[in-house]
Amino acid sequence: MSEELRAAIAPFYLHIKFVHVLAAAIWSFSTSVAWAWYLKPILRSARRHPEDASRRARRDDFMDRFDRGASLEHYAFVLLVLTAGLMLWVLQVDLARWSFLTAKAWIGVLIILPMEAFDIYLSHLGGNKARVRASDTAERLEQAMDWHWRFLRITEPIVMILVPTMFFLAITKPF
Repeated sequence: MSEELRAAIAPFYLHIKFVHVLAAAIWSFSTSVAWAWYLKPILRSARRHPEDASRRARRDDFMDRFDRGASLEHYAFVLLVLTAGLMLWVLQVDLARWSFLTAKAWIGVLIILPMEAFDIYLSHLGGNKARVRASDTAERLEQAMDWHWRFLRITEPIVMILVPTMFFLAITKPF
């Protein structure tokens, strides 16, 4: 059954790859401008002036918008993972053998997947600031904001290195 399914999907490999590349671009770049030019300066300002209620209100509003906007990134990420797995399966890639494909796969599994799982938690699940604000204390909201701020600060350089690396590996196929 597995071989028949693989044979049926194989002619659509380039279509799957197209969806994969599109999902990679959306995942890679959908929140970067909002983070770098809007949210980061607002978060910094609110952190520098914690007594300023208007800065906190602006921070909260922008973080809510950022969390909602991250939905596009996270849907793209799910599509990216699914198409990557499908392509690896169709090509029958041996993940124990070193190649540009296995390098991308292991970077994805060991670094990007856990990072995105935590990001999804912070944006849409237990760390969603709009939900925390509606149902919890101001202290819990500040804690959720702080967690997200730390996460974004820690992952920013990782993403700045890994995204170009992944595109480089995909385009140049160096090994």
